[in-house]
Amino acid sequence: MQVPSRQIRIFIIDPQPLIAAALHHLFAANAIFHVVGTSQLVKALILRTLCPDVVLLCQEHGSTDVCDMVGACRAAAPAAKVCVVACHTHPELVPRVLEAGADGYAIKDTAPAELIDAVIQMHDGLTYIDPRLGAYPLNARSSSRRVRTLNNLSIRETEVLKLIADGYSNREISIALSLSEKTIKNHISRIFAKLHITARTQAVIHAIKAGIA
Repeated sequence: MQVPSRQIRIFIIDPQPLIAAALHHLFAANAIFHVVGTSQLVKALILRTLCPDVVLLCQEHGSTDVCDMVGACRAAAPAAKVCVVACHTHPELVPRVLEAGADGYAIKDTAPAELIDAVIQMHDGLTYIDPRLGAYPLNARSSSRRVRTLNNLSIRETEVLKLIADGYSNREISIALSLSEKTIKNHISRIFAKLHITARTQAVIHAIKAGIA
């Protein structure tokens, strides 16, 4: 792999200070990288000020919607590559984070050398997906955008619609997506309003016609 002509400026976001410190040590020990900072949360002002080349965005199980955090990073540092580092494989998250603007999806238990290579790949303009997820189609961004346009729904709303079509109750959807039932009800209300429907059976029909069920 080609060595960058200058140091890669990296910013680490992890809610656990110990993990953030370990990642800081890993990258700071490699002359290819310059760790410009760490944070427990996405802080737009800091990202705009430090202008990192790569943002490592570590996601915990049950944390705030990682897609929102990816979007916040992209808005604050549009030139930066964003790599989601998840606790588990969660293959269902991959199309969502790519659509939100992420450039990679790694797992926290990956080998340190693999994570370093992944960051270099993203810095070079490639998309990185953890190999344990298999041969994931890297045109997922365009596919997700096509579905999003077809339904006039957000990625999250499309997920909820698919689960409705699969016969999930509101409670089951809330468990599947790690969201409160109130949040699910709000999503469903927006889905019904956007699709101009009033019943779940109509939602199922739309999902089938749209090719997402």
